[in-house]
Amino acid sequence: IRTSLACSDSVNAKLDISNSSWTSLDAMRLSLGAIYFHFGFLKFFPDLSPAEVIASYTAMKVSGYSLDAAQALRWIAIMECAIGLGFLFKFGLRWVAILFGAHMLGTFMPLLLLPEFAFKIAPFAPTTEGQYILKNLVLASAGWAVLSPHVRKSKPSPETLKPQTATPL
Repeated sequence: IRTSLACSDSVNAKLDISNSSWTSLDAMRLSLGAIYFHFGFLKFFPDLSPAEVIASYTAMKVSGYSLDAAQALRWIAIMECAIGLGFLFKFGLRWVAILFGAHMLGTFMPLLLLPEFAFKIAPFAPTTEGQYILKNLVLASAGWAVLSPHVRKSKPSPETLKPQTATPL
């Protein structure tokens, strides 16, 4: 028992989990990162992702059918893994915010573009896929909570703050 406690203390010290600087936003960020990376990784392998069909159909339709199903799924997989790694390692969160926003918009597209997948009776009786799409509102809210502190509003440049003088013709 003593060894396992010492090991646990060592892991806690390395991860700094017991430090009071950890917040619920850190827990959400790591959860989002793990979910995004895992689900994105599954999409690299045919028939492993339960969202494969609806995701590839949606991406094909949005691209004007310039992507086939395999290409669409590969790009979605890359995007989801990049988002996941950004969340996990707290790296490039401004870029992650852009990718995350685009991905979230894409996840809601089947509600409009493929209602036959999302609803039994639109908009009142969602299918299982439709329920998961609607539950993405929770992911979008968590992502916004995590990413909003990292997305700064642009500050005006010094040139735009200088008074404008009329130039003679």
